Amino acid sequence: MAYCTGEAKCYIICAMKSLVLFRVLAVAIAALCLGGCFSIERAALPCTNDEHVLVSNYGWYLFHFIPVACGNAKEDRWTPWVHFRDDVTMDKVQRRFMMLAKDPEEEIRNPTYTTYESVMLEIPGLNLPLPVPYLLTYREIQLSGIISKKKESQQ
Repeated sequence: MAYCTGEAKCYIICAMKSLVLFRVLAVAIAALCLGGCFSIERAALPCTNDEHVLVSNYGWYLFHFIPVACGNAKEDRWTPWVHFRDDVTMDKVQRRFMMLAKDPEEEIRNPTYTTYESVMLEIPGLNLPLPVPYLLTYREIQLSGIISKKKESQQ
């Protein structure tokens, strides 16, 4: 039966601590990379004084139904993403879009929406789905429209 000396025990303990630290960092980096994103993009149309608005949110789901991480759609948010809460819904995206046109002098024109779901594990931008269906799925909703001031003849 062999026993470790003090120096050998130190190397083993240091190696185990390094491995645990590496795993914790790997999980943290994966959580940040797989976190969703909620965004509001606005562009002014100077010739008509209108504003084009795009509100989008995406997230990741386990087995296509259990939310893992998605963009935080709350107005008073602390983080740009949220875990284990489903914010990738048309209701939440539309609510945030409607909040941008609260002024009674404004109207929303030409609203359009796009939904995208991928049941294969697909990293956005790579366009290379991995053959792991329904394990980790991706869902995205975009809503866009034009916010304009009401013309005086319409009032």
